[in-house]
Amino acid sequence: MNNLIIKRSQLVEAQIVGTPATARKYQFLDVPNLGQNNCLVYGLEVFSADQLATTPNNNTVVPAASIDNITVSLRDVNKREFLYQVPAYTLVRSLNGGFITMIQPRVINLTDCYIQLTGVAGLAQNQVLAINLYYSIVGEDI
Repeated sequence: MNNLIIKRSQLVEAQIVGTPATARKYQFLDVPNLGQNNCLVYGLEVFSADQLATTPNNNTVVPAASIDNITVSLRDVNKREFLYQVPAYTLVRSLNGGFITMIQPRVINLTDCYIQLTGVAGLAQNQVLAINLYYSIVGEDI
């Protein structure tokens, strides 16, 4: 297991709105303290319902058996995808040798980031993909 020094972290949610459909983009819910374009993300991990049944917002997390039907795309503040359609399965820490996925630090606008479904088996309306972002504020040392 890696020994990441955590400056800041925030659990964020991408919600399946309406009937689950493949290829549709489901945006992340707004988190006010991350919405000022000053969030420099350097790591992330995905949770399934096996690790987190519901979020603090009382949303049901997608089941582990369905996590392989989801991809994650993150966009920087210039609206460029720097992580594009990464299988969510590969970002689950417990399935990844206990490692947090580290990335080149990028400033993001969370509501421009999204998930897509490659299948709908086991997924339901209003479920969320829960991702913990590890970040610092622009200007802080990493």
